[in-house]
Amino acid sequence: MGAGSKIAILLNGPPRAGKDTAVAVLEEAFGAEAETFKFTQPVKDRTHARFGLECAHDAYELLKDTPLPEFGGMTPREAYIDTSKRLKAEQGEEAVRKLFVEEILRSEAQIILNPDAGDDPEAESVAEALGPENVLVIRISRDGHDFSKDCRTWVTSSALRIVDVTNEEGRRREYQSQVVALARSFVETVRGSNPANEPHALAAE
Repeated sequence: MGAGSKIAILLNGPPRAGKDTAVAVLEEAFGAEAETFKFTQPVKDRTHARFGLECAHDAYELLKDTPLPEFGGMTPREAYIDTSKRLKAEQGEEAVRKLFVEEILRSEAQIILNPDAGDDPEAESVAEALGPENVLVIRISRDGHDFSKDCRTWVTSSALRIVDVTNEEGRRREYQSQVVALARSFVETVRGSNPANEPHALAAE
């Protein structure tokens, strides 16, 4: 693939496994070339518009479990879930995934970063849009953290390129370096800078 191809790096893992930390170092590593998108972002934007709110998609992050009058007494989380259910009822189960794909295709960024890939259909929708050869899934595990209280799960699709990284306690710097190294290697491989390395051979050290 040429340098003009859009590349996506999707982070998958349970709550508090270190996905936000990973996306932050990737943003720093790739700079203006990259842009971060969440699958929840289009839903939040539409929820705010539905309630007549003009604000950033993450404006209520610190209050997402607090009932608020601007959401008709619902918590922001409940309002977002309600919007998601409405979209799926009106447009089908793939509605939210389609909105996300539309957002990333409109972006001028060459590298798409995503910190909340939650299952195979979400990751596969990105691969379908960009080409599976342009998508890398980094699965992040951390001792004591799982999906037991979350609606998301591990991405396991054999159609996707997946590497595993462990975020070990007390080794934050090593974890960050490993994520960046994997992402850079993948980007270089896709762009043909390192043709000797086949993408399927990428693996966490």
